[in-house]
Amino acid sequence: MPDRNIWLFTAAALVVVMLFFNRNVRLCAVLKEQIKVFKNAKKQRISLWDCLCFLVFPWVFSYICVYQLDFVIEEELAQLLTTVFSIVFTVLFGFAAVMVGKIHKTEKQVAEETFVSIVSANLMSLIAAILSIVLTQTKSEIIVKISSVVLLGSSLIIILLLLLITKRTFFLYVDNKD
Repeated sequence: MPDRNIWLFTAAALVVVMLFFNRNVRLCAVLKEQIKVFKNAKKQRISLWDCLCFLVFPWVFSYICVYQLDFVIEEELAQLLTTVFSIVFTVLFGFAAVMVGKIHKTEKQVAEETFVSIVSANLMSLIAAILSIVLTQTKSEIIVKISSVVLLGSSLIIILLLLLITKRTFFLYVDNKD
């Protein structure tokens, strides 16, 4: 079994290298753009509070749930999450296509930031769906725990991004209503 864990970690490391260090995929560029969305409009600085809420607290929460409260995502829940994240991915992909056509000069910054958040949530949904599939196929306790932390943290970030997208879309609608 230890050999299997080594191969699983090797495979995971390869995926991380492919996703974050390949110039054609450029997930780091999306992450940088998402962090720019957390800029406080009044102070023109990145909001520490937003970065904590969107990038740190979900991971701390998921670590506490998995390692301190012994909550791991079981196979049945992982299968359900695969379906949910696939649906979220599909809906957001369609919404992103609509958003591209709706960028006007007056609300250009808000629309562009909303688009970045849609793309970020889309990518997180795709990664979460893949992790859910991994959880259904592995029996290694350490892989299940690590995957549970990442999946739970990703889920919280996706929920926060969906709320952000909803709020910004609402304000774009209200501004265009007049």
